[in-house]
Amino acid sequence: MKKVAVILADGFEEIEALTSVDVLRRAGAIASIVGLNDVNIKGCHNICVKADVTLREMKELDYDAIVLPGGLPGASNLANDTRLKAILQNFDKSNKLICAICAAPMVLESAGVLKDHFVCYPGFEENVRSDKRGYDNGKSVLRDQNIITAKGPAFSMEFALFIVKNLLGDEAYLKAKNDLLYK
Repeated sequence: MKKVAVILADGFEEIEALTSVDVLRRAGAIASIVGLNDVNIKGCHNICVKADVTLREMKELDYDAIVLPGGLPGASNLANDTRLKAILQNFDKSNKLICAICAAPMVLESAGVLKDHFVCYPGFEENVRSDKRGYDNGKSVLRDQNIITAKGPAFSMEFALFIVKNLLGDEAYLKAKNDLLYK
């Protein structure tokens, strides 16, 4: 069974985080909520979530993929964490799936794992790469090698299902998509 770490820091975007966890679990993955510093995390809209484990308790080798929701200051908090950057670099070296939505692609760039092409929240691309190199405004979700990026809250379901497709395959993707009545 595939295991996914959805890593949350205070100020995370709730829709992006919880949709990812929910859809991955429905599709049969073990999706763990990982608190960056604590098990109690407050989202950017003051919704509090209790994590399954903290980042220091996470056994990174057990996981097949990482998901980073956006939201501010959540994505900034993730980008400033040296432990997380090291984990992302290890995942990248192992060609494991790394997924970031909204503002979170800046975390990937700060860790040095973002590839040539990406999407993020429109207007935030300068915060990912100051020269905007590789930004593709024409897509809502994009995969470049082992990296999946997505635009933002309205695309949370598409993002989560795209992760399911890439991690668990077409059959799991179609079942989850149909069960969720997603068009």
